[in-house]
Parts: sequence; structure tokens; C-alpha cells
Amino acid sequence: MRFAIAALVVSPMLLGPGADPGRAQGDRLAEDAMAVRIRLGIGDQEATPWDGRVRLDRGQVLKVDPWRFRAGMRVVDGSSWNASSLRIREGQPPPAGQARPQTGPGGAGASIAPTGVVVAIDAPDDATLTVQTPLGDASFPLADLKTGRPLLGLGGKVEARLAAPHTTVADGAFEEDFPAAVSDGQGGAWVAFVEHEPVGWPISEALTERPRTFSRFEPDGGGDRVRLLHLSQGAAGAPMDVTDGGRDVWRPSVARDGDGLVVVVWSEQREGNWDLFERRYDPSSGSWTAERRLTRRPGNHADAVLASGPDGTVWMAWQTWVAGQSEILLARLDALGEEINISEHAGNDWSPSIAVGPDGTVFVAYDTYRSGNYDVMLGSYLGPGRPIETIPVASSSRFEARPSVAVDPRGRVWVAFEERDDHWGKDAENLIEGEGATLYRNSAIRVRCVEGGTVQEVADPAAAAPDDERRLNSYARLAVEPSGRLWLLYRHRQEAVWGRNAAMVVGGVWISLATFLEGDSWAPPRFLPRSDGLLDNRPAIVTRSEGPPLVVYNTDNRMHREVEFTPDLRRRFYSHSGTPPGAYGNDLFAAVLGPVGDGPVNPRPRGVAPPGPTAPPVHPNEIEAIARMRSYRIAAGGKTYRLLRGEFHRHTELSQDGGSDGSLEDMWRYAIDAGGLDWIGNGDHDNGGGKEYTWWLVQKTTDLYHNPPTFVPMFTYERSVSYPGGHRNVMFDRRGVRTLPRLVDDRGVRTDVNGRDLDAAMLYDYLNELGGICAVHTSATGMGTDWRQNDPKAEPFVEIFQGHRQSYEHLGAPKSARRPAEAIGGWRPLGMVWNALAMQYRLGFQASSDHISTHISYAVALAEQPTRSSILDAFRRRHCYGATDNILLDVRCGDHLMGDEFDADGPVTLDVFAKGTAPIARVDIIKDFVYAYSSEPGTDEVRFSWTDEEDRPAGTSWYYVRILQEDGEIAWGSPMWITTQPPRDAER
Repeated sequence: MRFAIAALVVSPMLLGPGADPGRAQGDRLAEDAMAVRIRLGIGDQEATPWDGRVRLDRGQVLKVDPWRFRAGMRVVDGSSWNASSLRIREGQPPPAGQARPQTGPGGAGASIAPTGVVVAIDAPDDATLTVQTPLGDASFPLADLKTGRPLLGLGGKVEARLAAPHTTVADGAFEEDFPAAVSDGQGGAWVAFVEHEPVGWPISEALTERPRTFSRFEPDGGGDRVRLLHLSQGAAGAPMDVTDGGRDVWRPSVARDGDGLVVVVWSEQREGNWDLFERRYDPSSGSWTAERRLTRRPGNHADAVLASGPDGTVWMAWQTWVAGQSEILLARLDALGEEINISEHAGNDWSPSIAVGPDGTVFVAYDTYRSGNYDVMLGSYLGPGRPIETIPVASSSRFEARPSVAVDPRGRVWVAFEERDDHWGKDAENLIEGEGATLYRNSAIRVRCVEGGTVQEVADPAAAAPDDERRLNSYARLAVEPSGRLWLLYRHRQEAVWGRNAAMVVGGVWISLATFLEGDSWAPPRFLPRSDGLLDNRPAIVTRSEGPPLVVYNTDNRMHREVEFTPDLRRRFYSHSGTPPGAYGNDLFAAVLGPVGDGPVNPRPRGVAPPGPTAPPVHPNEIEAIARMRSYRIAAGGKTYRLLRGEFHRHTELSQDGGSDGSLEDMWRYAIDAGGLDWIGNGDHDNGGGKEYTWWLVQKTTDLYHNPPTFVPMFTYERSVSYPGGHRNVMFDRRGVRTLPRLVDDRGVRTDVNGRDLDAAMLYDYLNELGGICAVHTSATGMGTDWRQNDPKAEPFVEIFQGHRQSYEHLGAPKSARRPAEAIGGWRPLGMVWNALAMQYRLGFQASSDHISTHISYAVALAEQPTRSSILDAFRRRHCYGATDNILLDVRCGDHLMGDEFDADGPVTLDVFAKGTAPIARVDIIKDFVYAYSSEPGTDEVRFSWTDEEDRPAGTSWYYVRILQEDGEIAWGSPMWITTQPPRDAER
């Protein structure tokens, strides 16, 4: 594949150590060209042909590239194309029994997306670009286009907008990601990146035969390597190996030292610890230094960032985890024994960004959770023996995080960051309801300027953007040109289409936009072609002494590989419920940020930044409640258990329907900070539709954020099969097990002549062979089951409550739907959990979030140790409970815990202890579908013993305890199955 916008001449291959001789190196970047994105068919009500051509009254059309083409569309020659607007979503009524809308990325109504092209041109400013189509012509003066403002033609059907000329940097057979770049001092750039070779097959397809063994789902081989290439004179040279393959690495960084050597630093997991490593490349000799290990202290070290000072000293800042808490450290690469803790205080610290001022002062921006929400801090290091000076750049009660720092020639420090809502990650059911805010409901970029210790406000970067681009902007990247011009890049969610979709899509579509500060106002943002991909995508900006900045960035090509949902694909997808939607491959591109017009270069803030809002906390006593849960111990049967709170149904950007869920990093931040959880597991569908690369990212980060005993994440995923098969969440305690596709035939998921679910049976065999477990979720919906299958070893528990939807305990239970119109996700009452208990299934209880919802779903494991194996063992033994808040619940019968099955001599006595987060309105003990005991204590703590005095024949009965607080929060203890024996005189 070769995609380029401003492409002129194919560069020769420059082979070097570790190069791939057969790899295309991309086309040369025409830095003086102007690129324009033309969208065609805006507002179409049905798919419409938009064949067309572009012409200039003066100048030259260099190239036309597709912007959003599907099969059958093509560029005909250097100036024309055949294309049509695209059906994205179909207008369909909600499913039967789902009158209550489900907030999120779905929605009814037909939706047609425009198609388009990106045109590279070489023409004077007073030339005119004309788009010729069967529906008429639209003309656009280049002088107006260079302002950056979108221009409309043909009654709004056609839009022309400034874009960035770009070219391919790396598009090999494997996945290229995580670019970092630095100027080579000669107008080019050195680019470090990660190349990933799949571990096993790249994408999972549905199975038509049950495997005899599942050992192949734990494949060997593949892995990462770090590579380096030179981008010079607009062309990418052949990549060189910084490491060999088969590694497990994370985000490299790159700099140039005072001797002109290229310094590459990366994080790598070896022997269970993530450490930082370094190599240097000498361009003059073409030689590499030996690998050097930079960190040796236990605890994970990652997210290293580099910057060079005026004297050539290379500085590094990074995040490290010490005793379960993250800190930001700073060090000179030639003095690593002298690290400085930039952020030494209580609270986790994240996302370091580094820059060095003209006088050698080192600035590190980062965000911290020290105040119970994320704030942005700026630390300054002036030299040995001088204390770190720290200034809060943004310290309101809002989410303020992921800073990017740059220093201008005058020594002013500019910090861009991401702002989201108050109470981020606190109690929320969906995008609308709840006292808290979901992870990705709103998101904006803010910029501050720090001068003389004063934090000054900068204009809203999206003020000049079109209306639909003014929200959901994230992941800021700042850079300052030698002239003083300040550039800002950020990610914008273009769309999140799911539910009644007409296209096979990977998921939400995020793109990168670029703007610069003209005086005290930002220019209209321009589009970076081929930047479509995930939300968490971090372009590298390279400023140069001459010429506009270069940007190197990743794309997964999701917009360029959409597939029309034919009737056959539709049947296959919805019957298989797991056929991977769409396809993609990760490549690297480079773009040039020009032209910029004649506006003022000197960027200016707008005055002292006012203090931000301070919202009262949703849970003022949450810290104490979490500490109480973590310190509590259960001594029973000669063992000691602790309560470990978590969940394993948390979607992210990786799911095809995850456009409103936030990034994968957001999931980790939520679990560690906002949720204060002890463990979590990713709940993305097949870890990203069965794609190996997204599975690898989930697996990798599950290890990267593994910081026992404080935080112990699990290896999990959602495996979806429509009713009556059931959606299930799968859990393993070790890395390396691939997700399991569906077992299908022409009718859909396979069943036998008796209706037995052969796919579920295959899942149980897979879990039993490989040591995993699973739990059904939303059991009484269209995603649920009629309980036709169960394996007590492979499926020992169930999601009794889901924060995004409802409770599935029994009809009429608290938080459950009572009629079809109230059901979220469909009405399948046979899936109520009591029906599973009626079928004599042994199921423990847990609660999890699913999409969007936060902080109201807890799966609590009664584990012997804070380890992965202990957490999985607790759930396998049903030693667990579900809750909607940090409610402590301890139910025992002698030495037995909730979830146990055992024999009892004489009457059954339950010992119950509960400590709520609010007064407890009601305590229920349910026995065999009957409320055997209820009380209304009205206090936040209860402790009592209850003896079952029912005169009933001996046999097996199940019992569980439910706590209902006055504020509506609930805890569901897992049942005990207790078999009583007949009296001895009855035996005689």
C-alpha cells in the first residue's frame, strides 16, 4: 500500500542495519505544496454519485487521494475520481421491547456520510480551485482556503478545507505505532517507533469446527521491536533495528545529544518488571552503542520523555511506581543515580512532558490525583542544590490532565492539557444520569502560559473550529517554532457510529487537527490526512530552524477500510456476534504544517487565569470507606481472606461500540484513581473485535499497570453471543491467551438437534483447558440467555447488576425492569438470575459497569492474597459479592463463606456483618425464592445471627443476603448451598 497526498518523486531506498530491503519507503513529501480536503455529499439523504474532477485556473494539481472511499470507488487519474456518498447508519425502529432509549453511540435515523478527496496543489495564492461534479461546479479561491476556514459550495453540498500535505513513513507488513521524533538539525527528523509482529493470527475469524485442543489459543512468537528511521528531504529512509524482535516494549522517546548522537529510550518488560533502556546511534559512522539499562529499582518504569538542553545535555522524565504509588522522576541521562522526584507527595502522578528553556531550566509538566481529581502541575529544575519549584497550572475540581509543555524563545512556558467534567469517574449510569461524570462525556483542550511564576489564560483553541468540532477534543501536543509560533495538535472524535449501522466499522473515528496561535487567537484548525484511528494517538511534532514543523503520526486506516454491510455480511455478523467488524493496519505518516498566512507570529495570553470551579465531592467519605474495605479481614476455616474490589466489564475506545467510553488509559486511570479499585479487567469485545494488535495492547497494559499488592489487574474480555446464547465476560489470571471466536454454521451460532448451545459448550472446554472462567452479563436482555447451558467450573458466577443498565436478580427486585418498556437492551425475563437458581445452577454474584457507567458497580472478591491467581480462585469458588457502592458485606455459616456448598448438621445459622456507606434501610435473607428474613435497621452497620427455623424436609437449600441502603445502593451476597441431614431418629 502507498498513500500520499503531496507526493512527487519516489525516494530511493536507503538501506541500513536492520532494514527491510523489500519495503516501500513512501513518496517524497512536497513541503511547499498546499493540500485541500474536499468533502462531497454533505447532507445527502441517500447515497448519491459524486464523480468529479478538480482543476486550477493557474498552477498544477499534483495528486488526488481518496478520503473516504469504499469498494468500487477509485481515483481515475491525477485529477479525477469515481465515488459516491456513503450509507453509514440505517433508519430502523428500536428493537421490540426497548422503548426506553439507551444513551451512547447508537441512535435511530438514516445517516449518510460524505465521500471526498484530498488534493495536493502547487499554485499561487490568487489562483482558484474548481471542483466539477455531475451536480454542478464549486469554485474556491486559494487565498480564502489559506485562512483555514472551511468553504462551502453547491448549496452546502461541497466543502473545501485546508489540510496538511503528507506522505507515508512506514507501512510494512506489521503494525507500526508509537512514533517519537526529533530534529536532525538539517531540516529532517529522526523517528523512533514500535513495530509489532502478531502473536499468532492477526485477526480471528468464526470457527466452523470445534478445535480438538485449545493449545493454539496460547500462541508463541511475535512481539515488538523498537526501530529508528531518518526522514530527510521529505523521504523516509529504511528503518533500522534498535532492538531485535520478540520484545514487550512501551512508547519510545528520542533526542539528540551534544555530540550529535541520536538517543533512543524505551520501556521494556523483563522478568516481570518494566524498566527503561537506552541505545545511541551515530549518524556519521552508522554505528550503535550497546544497550544500557537505565533503571533497576523494583517497580514499573514507563512513559519516558526526553529533551536536550542548550549545552547538549539530555534530560529524561518518566513515571515510576513505588510501593503502589506513581511518581514522576527527572534525571540527566549521564547521571542516572541522581534522580529527582518532581512530584513527591501523596497521590498518583501521570503523563510527564518535558522541555528545556533557553537558559537551561528544565520544565516538567504532569498531572496528579493528589486532591481527589486530576490537576496539572509544572515543576521547574534550575540546577544542582536548588529545590524544585512547582506551580499548579490547572487545579480546579474538573479533570485536568495529560499536559504537553513547550518553551518559547523568550523563556515563557506554555502548557496545553485536557479538561473534562467535574466528578470524573464518579457515580454515573450513562451520559446523562448520575451525580458524577462518565469518562468521556465532554472533553476540551485548554492552554496556559506561565511567565514569571504567573499562570495566564490562553484563548480557547477550538473557538474558530466548526461547531461540530468544538467538543470531544483530547490528547494535546504543543510545539514552538524558533520564530516563536506556537502550534497545537489534538485528537477530535469525528463520529461514533454503532447500532443499526450500515458499515462494518472498527469503532469510533478520531482524527488529528492542528492549529497555531495568531496573536491572542487560534487559527481555524486544519485536518491531518490519514490520521484516523484511536482516541489515544500522540503525534510527534518536530520544529526546524528553517521551514514549517513536521508531524509524524500513526493511523490504523479505519476510515479507509470500511466495508458496506451487505445482507450476507449482516447475517453473518449478527448471527455470529463476533465476526470482526471492519479491518485495519497501523502505519506511520508524516505531514508538514504549512502554509500559515500573514498573521502575527508572537503568541499572547489573555491575562491571569481565573480560579477554576470547586465542586463538592460526590462521596466525601470515600477514602475512609475504601480504607475500611481494604483493611477488613475474614478469618474462617484456618484461612484469612481480604476484600478486593474491581470489575471486568469496562469498555474503551477498542470496542466497535466504544466511541463514548474513553481511551484504554482512561480505564486504567479510572480503576486506579477515581474508582480506587484493587483490580480491574478490560471488557472490550474480544479485546477489540478479535484483532491481535488490540489484544496485545490490552495484555501489555494489564502488565504495565500491575503493581501488587496495591493494584492487581486481570486478563479479561467480553465474548458476545445474542440471546439465547448470552454475552459473557471471560477471565484469566495469566497473559497470553487469545480470545475465542464463535462456533457457527450457516444458521448462526451452532446448536445441536436438541437445542444445546455447542458454542457455549466449546467456550467451557476452552476455559477448562486453559484455566479461565466466565460470567454471563445482562442475562435478561437481548444479550442474555435462557440458561440452557452452564458448566459450574467454567462459569461459576454471574453479573447480577450492571451499572449501564439494570439488575437481573428477579422480576420485581430493586433496580430491575418490571415491564418491557423499562428494559434497557431488550426484555428476556427467562434470563433472570432466579431462573438459573431454579435450574440448580451454582452461581456467585458480581456487578460490573459495561459501557459508559462508572463508580456504581463492584465485583468484590474474597481472596486469600492480592494476586491474580487468588482473585481468579475466589471467583471460581464463588467467594464474591456484587455491590453498587463500597458496602462491606461478610456472610458466614460457621467456617463457610458466601458461595460455598456444604452439608450442615442441625439448623442453619448465618452470621451477617455489613457496613454501609449510608444508613441501611433493609436487610433481606432469601432462601429458595422466599424472603425468609427481613429487617429495617436504619443504621449504617448491622451485625446479627439468624437461624433458619423453617419446618421443612431435609435437603439442599440456597441462601443469600441482600443489603439495601436508604440511598438506594445495594450489595448482593453470593448464595450458599447448604444440605441439611434428616434427624437421626427419622433415619431409624
